[in-house]
Amino acid sequence: MQNFNPQIGGNSNSGPLIKEEIMGQANLTAEQVEKLIDIIGEENVKRLLAGKITLEFKETAKGLFDKHGRRIPVNLRVDVCDADGSFRLDQPEMVNEVDYANRILRLHECLDVNTGITAEQLKAETERLLSLIRNTPQIVNILRGVWLPVVMPSLTDEDLGTTLEQYLEGVGKSYVKTFGDRKFYNYRKGELAGKVITALGGRHDQLVERMKRGPVVGIHFPDSLRGFSINADRGQMESLPKEFILSGMDTVIAIAMYPDVLACGWGTPALDLAVLSWWSAGASFSFGARDAGLHFGSTADLVDANDNYSSGLLFLG
Repeated sequence: MQNFNPQIGGNSNSGPLIKEEIMGQANLTAEQVEKLIDIIGEENVKRLLAGKITLEFKETAKGLFDKHGRRIPVNLRVDVCDADGSFRLDQPEMVNEVDYANRILRLHECLDVNTGITAEQLKAETERLLSLIRNTPQIVNILRGVWLPVVMPSLTDEDLGTTLEQYLEGVGKSYVKTFGDRKFYNYRKGELAGKVITALGGRHDQLVERMKRGPVVGIHFPDSLRGFSINADRGQMESLPKEFILSGMDTVIAIAMYPDVLACGWGTPALDLAVLSWWSAGASFSFGARDAGLHFGSTADLVDANDNYSSGLLFLG
């Protein structure tokens, strides 16, 4: 931070005189000076030139997401590649309470639970979280990508593997109900209990702690880390605001609530559960949608970037 305390001239009484005085002291064009006066305000410029006030300069916060809502890579020590534009997601309409009610109903039916969250509550909390994002210049661009309000049910079993098994059953029910002629293939069915852990630094433990106390509402950004390897996904968290959680269990819930968006077929990006590990830190999980079915399995490839794969981010506010 710098102090700027110019001792130039005396009180100026008109715009042209102010411009001449500044141009006489700095290598600026008339257009640049006019823009500077517009930013600071003419009265402030007069007081500044008279030595009555000082200016403090701060570096503007750099945006963390690009015009597509994708994370701008920083501090990368592992692989990342450009996204393949032929794979895409479409934003569902989330305007009226009925839009929220339909998603909650789908979740309750496929998991056979009642979270206690109403459409009115989900809509209100979503609007609060969206407002927080819109009012934070560093992260506002994430809204240029797809955003999905999600409800994470209360955690009834502290073993993440057991809970993941239950959520995957729900995904299968929701998917088949949406696409009656397709199948859900879970290649790790019955193999998850006691074997799922979270990656350090992904902040998933914060989500788990909240879920122990009750249902949690957040906004899921499924395509925000497209083209990042799983290790690169994990490496981004140290430079993201604390309100972001690297996706894992929330991706499963999001697919259960929005199978029409996240699992509609070929052309849908594959989704990594980057914060979750299976057996050891060297393996993780992913979903892949095809025209004939939805596939879930484990992967030991944490270092290679794929242009049609993405992990997500969960914003909790």
